[in-house]
Amino acid sequence: MKGRSLSVLALLFCVDLPALGQSPAGGLAPVDSRAEIAAALYAASATQAAMQRAADATIRAKQKEIEGLRAQIRAGDARAQAALTAAEEAYVEALAARDRTYAEEIAIFRAAVEDIAATPEGAAALARFNAGDEIGALAVLDDLRSARDAARRRRAEIESASEGRHNAMLALEARARGKLTTAQVISRYEEITTLDPGEAWDWVRLSRLYRDAGRLTDALRAARTAANTEDGELAAFIELGDVLVSQGDLPEALESYRASLGIAERLAASDSGNPQWQRALSVSHERVGDVLVSQGDLPGALESYRASLGITECLSTASDPGNVVWQRALLVSHGRIGSVLVSQGDLPGALESYRASLGIAERLAASDPSNTVWQKHLSDSHSLIGSVLKSQGDLPGAL
Repeated sequence: MKGRSLSVLALLFCVDLPALGQSPAGGLAPVDSRAEIAAALYAASATQAAMQRAADATIRAKQKEIEGLRAQIRAGDARAQAALTAAEEAYVEALAARDRTYAEEIAIFRAAVEDIAATPEGAAALARFNAGDEIGALAVLDDLRSARDAARRRRAEIESASEGRHNAMLALEARARGKLTTAQVISRYEEITTLDPGEAWDWVRLSRLYRDAGRLTDALRAARTAANTEDGELAAFIELGDVLVSQGDLPEALESYRASLGIAERLAASDSGNPQWQRALSVSHERVGDVLVSQGDLPGALESYRASLGITECLSTASDPGNVVWQRALLVSHGRIGSVLVSQGDLPGALESYRASLGIAERLAASDPSNTVWQKHLSDSHSLIGSVLKSQGDLPGAL
């Protein structure tokens, strides 16, 4: 796993793997950060200059001790490394205690070196620098810096998109109130999807806005992009199906709706008590039924509509009986079933469905007499029942 992660790192940072100290087995060779920091400080030009200024028997003795320890390591005695690191640290501290100018200079250099060695990649580059490949080490560190700069810019873009997303939701509300145009809200979502293209719902909302503006080609592009993201497959496939229906491509729309249905079935099965997944399952069945009606497959459409109705009835009964969203969904489902039954010549069945729809419409209209949507549903239900009664020869009832 470590080898795979390093390979990804190399691709992202455009870094040659050996430059980071990769071992032959494919992992990152272990680097003693403390030892590399100590070696870098000891070998620093500032340290060498301070040596010349403070040369005395004590300093020379410490230098001789360090050289002896290095000789042991070159001879294969790895146990001497800890003693070498401690000796180099003590040496630098002794010089800093004697020379205030050096102390200030080496403190700045120490901070930079410690920051570089804070990551495995930086520590490996520092080891390369200490080993004499200063140019190669600097190239690696420059690449790392460029990659981190890109990551910082990306992080800023995502944070900006997050703020823009919140503002765009308010813009949608302002549009619903007639204070902003569709084009003005579209420009906001276009900016957000440019900054952060990975959010499926941004593309879904942009697709809907494009459809409202009559830009079906752009809507299709946005819907397909939404369907290709990882976090919004369900809503994205429903939106894609809606766009395809708008373009008259019923076969592909049906395929998209069935894809959403499959996802909704899996989600609903994984959490049967989640009303959101149950509603999504109901909507997917409904959309499939709509396409089947347009294709002339009335039995298939009836089966889909009844599946949608069954789910919605469970939601309205068990989840939230007073929820007007569930009630309206029930009303619409009964109406769709009634229309299919009329087309099949089953007028008694259609009348039963339309009357069920009427009962819901009456309750909704009574709960909010000023709501024109509920009044329209009530009017439509009466009209549909009247049409069936007329077809059955019940003219007084129809009237």
